[in-house]
Amino acid sequence: MVKCLSRGLVNQYIAGASACLSVVNSAACYGWVTPILDNILGPDSVIPMTEEEASLAISISELPGLIVPLPIGFLSNYIGRKPVLLASGPLFIISWLMIVLWPSMAMLMVARIIQGIAVSLAFTAAPVYLGEIASDSFRGNITSIFFNCWWLGYLVEYAVGPYLSFIPFTYFTLALNVPFLVLFFWQLDSPYYYMMKGNEEKALESLQWFRDSTPEGLKEELEKIKLSSEDLKKSLSMWDIVATPEDRKALMLLMSLTAVRLLSGAGSLLVYATNIFDHTPNCLISSDNATIMFGTVMLIGGCISSFTSDSLGRRPLLMISCIGSFICQLFTGIYYYLLFNTSWDVSGYSWIAVALIILYSGLCSFGMFPVCAAYTSELFTSNTRGIASSLSTINANGVSFIALVAYQPTTDFLGLYANFIIYAVIVFVGGIYFYFAAPETKGKSFHEIRTELCANTS
Repeated sequence: MVKCLSRGLVNQYIAGASACLSVVNSAACYGWVTPILDNILGPDSVIPMTEEEASLAISISELPGLIVPLPIGFLSNYIGRKPVLLASGPLFIISWLMIVLWPSMAMLMVARIIQGIAVSLAFTAAPVYLGEIASDSFRGNITSIFFNCWWLGYLVEYAVGPYLSFIPFTYFTLALNVPFLVLFFWQLDSPYYYMMKGNEEKALESLQWFRDSTPEGLKEELEKIKLSSEDLKKSLSMWDIVATPEDRKALMLLMSLTAVRLLSGAGSLLVYATNIFDHTPNCLISSDNATIMFGTVMLIGGCISSFTSDSLGRRPLLMISCIGSFICQLFTGIYYYLLFNTSWDVSGYSWIAVALIILYSGLCSFGMFPVCAAYTSELFTSNTRGIASSLSTINANGVSFIALVAYQPTTDFLGLYANFIIYAVIVFVGGIYFYFAAPETKGKSFHEIRTELCANTS
């Protein structure tokens, strides 16, 4: 029995990891900019541009994420999670080919918009797919693959970019899509999607592959999927996501968690970490290495959560993450206030700020990020799960844009310390809300989670 279960779990990990290679490719779109930014702003740039044009080229990829995730969520219900995810690969490849074959500012802008659409495909469909193929006991482990691949995509670009020129580096980033397309093409869609379409035979086939069990052994789980999917024959409306008190509570929780995880600092520090370390006196390591360490610790934190999410549970991970992030951001803000706004000489203790920022990166990726990915798939019914993921993606893009836009004016008018104090306040308030509102979903079926949500909101 253990052997059969282990084989099914391996199938879940393989399918989940291959699906999330699309997330690696998504992160590569943003990580691609950092190593080559000085190059494209230099006199020998392949695509000459000013700093203002470079800023526009970087941020314009966020615009599609404010619009396209919603229709993508509906589309994933009609054609499946797998086709939507697969579509991101060709779009990424086309965008990179546009940049290397016809290098110009106009073509770069169009390519970045196409990349924004492809990122929205991955971010909308992948969390849903992961949650629906995972068994109840390992859903936290499987869904945590999502953000682990996100950090991995950044690290790959940070590590390779400094050693390649513009064109080879762009081709390298393009090539990352090949393993995704080759590996994910052979995977089955989720059993929940097949049940949505009324194809019980295909749903059983998918479930057998991801559980490696007999139809008799899967009878109970198949019945749970039917119970979870019994309302899927109704016509789907945008308003279904807020049709009941439990739906509204689940959406409010997901939107809040999405916002807090980005506004706690992650939304801006990934972009401005190098700049912050550059302005930190007596930094023990170079700003570039400190930034790579920042991303590395985020990946490590995410990997740790993969092994603890289904043993500790979602709530403990979330609370540890919020409390730790609050402490780190508060004392980082205090340090920078003392450094730049008082006569105290604290420059000899700069290692404290660097250590706290890096520690924060591990804590937020340990709890807030993986729990957000888990809740995206766990708190909603099969027909509203895609819409919830779409709204979460739109919310994340909007909040990320706000965080990036607000960082520099806050620094200019109030001081660098103010950003960290604001991060601390946001995660403190968010932590209090999550303590009372966040449910424990560890080891529970989707039907059990929905039943408890109904009971808690009645």
